Formats: sequence, structure tokens, C-alpha cells
Amino acid sequence: MRFSDKRIITRLLESGWFDGRNILKNLEFPIEGYPLEAKKFLQEYGLLKVQDVEYDNEYQRYIASYFEINPMIGKGHYDSDGDFTYYSSILGKQIFNLGYFKPDGYYICCDADGRVYKIGEYCFYVGGDLYEGIENILLMNTLKSLQLDEDTGKWWNMDGEYVKLP
Repeated sequence: MRFSDKRIITRLLESGWFDGRNILKNLEFPIEGYPLEAKKFLQEYGLLKVQDVEYDNEYQRYIASYFEINPMIGKGHYDSDGDFTYYSSILGKQIFNLGYFKPDGYYICCDADGRVYKIGEYCFYVGGDLYEGIENILLMNTLKSLQLDEDTGKWWNMDGEYVKLP
């Protein structure tokens, strides 16, 4: 376990994670081409559904955010509308789907170097490795994100300044 924030560990435990978890054989999507670090991550955290419940009572349950760690999302029934191919061409490297985040409607992906992105209407860099990226998403650390300028291939921070990708 390499998450640094205890709130993330608590949320993962509530979602069914436990130390030593291995669900790689349960994944329906072939992940042979995935980077080794992504395979290890999916082996331990794959198929978890992490929910941020805003309120829950006997009449209604409101889920503020929902993150499903499942590489099957975006393939077949869940069509990514070509986002993976489009952003792979702009980034100049293949990206690998890890799951889906709502309410924003973004796919969560990584590249072969382990960098994590949210892709959909826009592309955001959210972390330099799987743990940092997923932690930033679940904690909604948007100020640490960089957005891709699709016309130039450059990244800008939330202050609107172009910066180099870490």
C-alpha cells in the first residue's frame, strides 16, 4: 500500500480492499499490454467502487462522486468515443484505461511511465504515479492538476501558466 493519506486508505477499506488482495484473474479485459506497475495496481485495487456519499437516509442516498477501478470501462459496452486514441496521439504515447470517475465523466488512465490522467472532454494530468494520481482524484486535489492544451500539446496549470509536465 503506497497511498500516503489515511483518508484514502479508509475509503478503500470501506470499498472492499484488504491487504494482499489479488483479483487479477477476475478482470475480463486482457491487460497483457499494460505496464507492470498498472498490472500490480489493478491486481490489488481493481474492481473497487469508491463512493463519496454526501448523505444517506431512509428515503434517499446521494452519491457526490463515484470512482470505479475497472479497465473494462471504456471498452465495448462502455464506449470511450475514441478518447483513448485521440489523446494517445496528442500525448505521443499509449494510454491505458484504469477506470471511470463520476460526476465529472472522466476516464482514468495511465501511460507506460505511470503518469495518471483524467480524460474526457479535456485531458488532465493528475499525478506522476498511480498512487499519487488516484489519491489526487479521490481527494479532489484539482489545484495539483495540469490541463492539456490540445492545440499546442503543452500543459498549463490552474493559474493559466504553461508549465512542463513533471
